[in-house]
Amino acid sequence: MKRAVVITGLPASGKTTVAREISKRLGFEFLGKDDFLEELYEREGVSSWDHRSKLSRLSDVAFQEAARASESAVLVSHWRPIRGNVNSGTPSDWLLEEYELLVEVCCLCPPEEALRRFLSRTRHPGHLDEQRDTKELAERLASWSNFFPLRVGRLLEVQTDFEVNFEILVEDVRKAL
Repeated sequence: MKRAVVITGLPASGKTTVAREISKRLGFEFLGKDDFLEELYEREGVSSWDHRSKLSRLSDVAFQEAARASESAVLVSHWRPIRGNVNSGTPSDWLLEEYELLVEVCCLCPPEEALRRFLSRTRHPGHLDEQRDTKELAERLASWSNFFPLRVGRLLEVQTDFEVNFEILVEDVRKAL
């Protein structure tokens, strides 16, 4: 039976940290879209926002192919909402078709905290984070907060603006699986 734990939430809400810990404790494959994207950044470089977007779409395809090949995975990305008119993020419409058992872990974090974390983190230069307008980013995060959880599979929510109790969270994921 194909199973996946899909980690959702705002950028900088703690998705990757939560995903890695769940993956490790469950023994599921960890698949992070940024890993695929940053591999492309290394191989091709990033010359513009348009080029970055093209590489992002290519990494979506590679990420999805890897997910389809995995029997049990923890999937993390900045997901495109199923509802709403948003073109940003990894498409999520295929998840329900691909997995027999799907658990969504939604990382809940106020947009203001996600913005603070986003501005303080260091990512691969190919993300072009230093070129982002802070006011526009704050507005996007506030808007995007309305699109999560995605509501794919069984839903678990975790507050990530506080220290996460991974013992309890992973036990809840096990029960949902």
